[in-house]
Amino acid sequence: MKKDINIHDIARKAGVSVATVSRALNNNGPVSEKTRQRIKQIAQEHDYKPSFIAKGFARQRSETIGVILPALVDEFFTEVLHGIDEEASRANCYTLVSSSHVQRDIVETLSDFMAGGRVDGVVLMAPHLHGNITSHLKKGKRPLVLLNSGEKISQIPSFNFDNYQGAFAVTQHLIKHGYTKIATICGPEGNHDAEERLRGFKDAMQQSDLTVNPNYFVRGGFTMKSGYYGFMRLVTQADRPEAIFAANDMMAVGIYEAAKSMNMVIPADIAVAGFDDIFLSSLLSPRLTTVHVPIRELAKKAVQYLFKMIDGKLETDSSHREEISTGLIIGGSCGCANVTNQAFL
Repeated sequence: MKKDINIHDIARKAGVSVATVSRALNNNGPVSEKTRQRIKQIAQEHDYKPSFIAKGFARQRSETIGVILPALVDEFFTEVLHGIDEEASRANCYTLVSSSHVQRDIVETLSDFMAGGRVDGVVLMAPHLHGNITSHLKKGKRPLVLLNSGEKISQIPSFNFDNYQGAFAVTQHLIKHGYTKIATICGPEGNHDAEERLRGFKDAMQQSDLTVNPNYFVRGGFTMKSGYYGFMRLVTQADRPEAIFAANDMMAVGIYEAAKSMNMVIPADIAVAGFDDIFLSSLLSPRLTTVHVPIRELAKKAVQYLFKMIDGKLETDSSHREEISTGLIIGGSCGCANVTNQAFL
């Protein structure tokens, strides 16, 4: 069994200074190739791994980025985290994750992250972002990027996907099937994603000269439970809808459960469409027609941009704003043949 050694042991065995060992292992600074190889060989023989804390100290960094998300309750946010963490790992950095639910929490969490060099930069996903909280964001001393922010905040880069176009396209798809009585279970009020998807739904209906029946409008919470009870409210009306657009897939899953409990068949009795294309949607029977959102791509782009700011390659007060297109996933829940097909919008 090999004895654990530290950087001082390696320096003694190699006959060099601790600083030389640090430069050799981090590929940072002048070290002869012969000395570098000897140091690395000693480190390898003893399974020595440099401490990321020590490495960060040497570079005056924490080697950690902060991630603030509105909730950690479903597959969508899991995919966001995967995308962020994969990109951070490529840069040999760690992620420190926090969840915030109200504006006060966002300010406090951001302040904690920014203070004392705990993180080198922050990715903030805040679809409820509005009001005077934006002034607090500009006071941070670390680079910051936004994900799916409703507001265009000057001097802070943001990355978003096209909620409006996705909702418009999937609603239009339902209309092309011949459905005229289309309901929606939308997301929480004040949420940027929810409001943009609702706007896309309404515009698609109006463009086809279809009336948005106020009785076919239910406010949900992006949860399976809200989809379940929203479906119950809609189908127990005397004049029930022919199709439902759920503003996210978790609510669509709730619809499936509710339909099953009422012995209703999708799409024979009622058509359903969702949004997000989470993995669970591909397991539903019939396969859910939904909007594909490039979640990991969005997260990775944001982290790549953040690292460029951290490395000084981009200005930290950039107003860069990037929007990524969505795609339509055709399943059997809308009345199409139950064969998955993707159409990019």
